[in-house]
Amino acid sequence: MKKFLGLTVKIGVLLLLLIGVYSMVLRWSLHQRATPISIPKESSLWIHRGLYDNKQVFENTIPAFDSALHQHLKGIELDVFYVDSLKDFVVTHDMPNKYNLPTLRLTDIIERYGTQFYYWLDLKNLNSDNQEAIALRFKAILSTPVEEKVFIESGHASALGYLTSQHFQTLYWVQYERHNVIKCFFKKLYIHTCFWRYNYTGASIGAVMADEDFFNAFDYIPQFIFHIYTPAELEKFKQKKNTSVHLIDFIPNPS
Repeated sequence: MKKFLGLTVKIGVLLLLLIGVYSMVLRWSLHQRATPISIPKESSLWIHRGLYDNKQVFENTIPAFDSALHQHLKGIELDVFYVDSLKDFVVTHDMPNKYNLPTLRLTDIIERYGTQFYYWLDLKNLNSDNQEAIALRFKAILSTPVEEKVFIESGHASALGYLTSQHFQTLYWVQYERHNVIKCFFKKLYIHTCFWRYNYTGASIGAVMADEDFFNAFDYIPQFIFHIYTPAELEKFKQKKNTSVHLIDFIPNPS
């Protein structure tokens, strides 16, 4: 029994050493491969679902995005679902739309605004079953100058990796808990591995989760911060060296 326990301890220590070495080599490799993003600093302020009050002007609608354009905001975030029966993207946060609004397609947005905006597309239902159909539809509706301003976000690691392999710009939604040290370590290790394997363009994270742990762990990748509710929060994130986009949820002061 003592020999067995001794062997178990040795194996455990060896595994921990191997995991530690793997983690260090992985981080080193990611830093070596780091690629800066081509969004000018003056274009880093984007708006979440447009400017809306959900009373007269609703989120994810043409009037909300028109208001953003009039405020001289450089980018918009919009929620999209790929609908198999339509073979197209519908712009909405919920399916069915909770405000009972007419169907708005992503093509309507692209045709109206073209390259006037950067686009952060929160792709709600990306998965391994529809990834190929989604890639084909994006290729059909995005011309080269527009495609260069489109960033596709998802938390589905492999399906998003497929879109990266098809030469789309992608954002992996980073989520991990902070309370359990072991779970935190291994979840971050998994996320680092996904970034290494799939070579996403950037990392997206909610402002409430964007703490020093996040900035230290993912300093090699361009960061897209969402749910910024106040000017004070915005100023705080502007001080971070690798935040490429600040997605706000308030009406900015006139420039």
